[in-house]
Order: sequence, then C-alpha cells, then structure tokens
Amino acid sequence: MADNYTYEEKEDFEGKKVKVLGPTYDAGKPAQKEDWTEKLATGDERMRYLRTALRYWYSADWFGSEKRKQEA
Repeated sequence: MADNYTYEEKEDFEGKKVKVLGPTYDAGKPAQKEDWTEKLATGDERMRYLRTALRYWYSADWFGSEKRKQEA
C-alpha cells in the first residue's frame, strides 16, 4: 500500500509534537451533480427517507449508543 498521505505536526494536550493525518479528500469539484432523489424511485420512498432523517435529529427517539438508560 502506497503511503501518499500528507501529515501535519500538531501539539497534544501535554505539549508534545505529534504527527497527524492531513486532509485526505480529492481536490476540485465533482464532475456532475449528484441528486439524492434519483436514488429513491417513488415518492413514498422519499418521504420514508425524510421522516427517518428528521426523526433522528428532532425526536426523543434514539437508537444504539445514543440511547440513555436514565434521562440526564
């Protein structure tokens, strides 16, 4: 595996210099526009997707590690 990543020198909490992985994204702009609605065939699928996304952000209904056994 080729090591063509860039690294940056940063200070940790103790003030020691550490090597940190730099940006790994591809530079430039996408060649074409990605439309998420094209991936969902029907209007019902789009609505189900949006309801799920909104429930995650705006509801008290959480899953997995986010769910607390006791309210804070």
